[in-house]
Amino acid sequence: MSIENLKIRAEVIKAIRTWFENQGFIEMHTPRMVALPGQEPYLEPFWINVARPTSYVPRRVALVTSPEYAMKKLLGAGFDRIYDLGPCFRNNEPWDGSHDPEFLMLEFYRRESSLKQLMDDTESLITFVISKLRNSKFEIRNSIRRITVEEAWREYAGVELAPLLEDREAMAKLASEKFGQTVTEDDDWDDIYFKIFLSEIEPKIEAGEPTFLYRYPASMAALARRSADDERWADRVEFYAGGLELANGFAELSDPVEQRKRFEEEQSLRRRLGREVWDIDEQLLSALPKMGNAAGIAFGVDRFVMLICGAKSINDVVPFSASERL
Repeated sequence: MSIENLKIRAEVIKAIRTWFENQGFIEMHTPRMVALPGQEPYLEPFWINVARPTSYVPRRVALVTSPEYAMKKLLGAGFDRIYDLGPCFRNNEPWDGSHDPEFLMLEFYRRESSLKQLMDDTESLITFVISKLRNSKFEIRNSIRRITVEEAWREYAGVELAPLLEDREAMAKLASEKFGQTVTEDDDWDDIYFKIFLSEIEPKIEAGEPTFLYRYPASMAALARRSADDERWADRVEFYAGGLELANGFAELSDPVEQRKRFEEEQSLRRRLGREVWDIDEQLLSALPKMGNAAGIAFGVDRFVMLICGAKSINDVVPFSASERL
């Protein structure tokens, strides 16, 4: 524990709230316990039992991995600019210095927005917070670099990605012959993509200047809408800086039919991975058409504080590390 780092952390949180107030955003405190958490195949929620005096049967609920579903329901209810700054929880995460089972997450959403506006807002927030600190070891000297996934594959791996989209056999051949990756029959296109991306591309992005990586293959859209000019791609963005991935955002999908299909695909993947599956959140699907063409992003505050403090571990910027409190 570093007292100086914790003081800086408090300054960062104060500055974040100031930026949102200046921009006309309203802070929301969404529920941390829900019956139906997110469907992401590679995230695991914590489950707890909630008992009521009037019931002999405890209700099993999850701690949220993200406030995303609740925030979209609020957009659907008519809110325009909202943010949530609070703890989130993910089970079975590595305790490797960049993860913690309980962490501070910022999520913000703007109605009638775009991926460009989302990147503009995120960059403005980052530069504002840094400007309010007395001594930040993290600086943005120029505008944050913006590069598409397609451009990143071309620059860092020497590969034209577009012709390979949805072509599993071609991607498998590339992975094994050019990059020496082992490909199994169980690997789908996305699996093979990440074998190359995580070894050849992401480390170079993380080692470089702060970067927005955007416009992902449509198969990785998650809750993002497809790009209007080419539906092979999705309006998704991630932010990298200082060797860390700090944010993941979308121009949000508002089509409940398409979103249901994606949730069902995620459920199938969870089953294939031997993971628990739960029902789809029907309230969320009902809210999607009402939230407009919104855009939003999830931003890891603890990792941001790490950059600002020059800390090597998340344990250096939180009051009590996981190993101390659990």
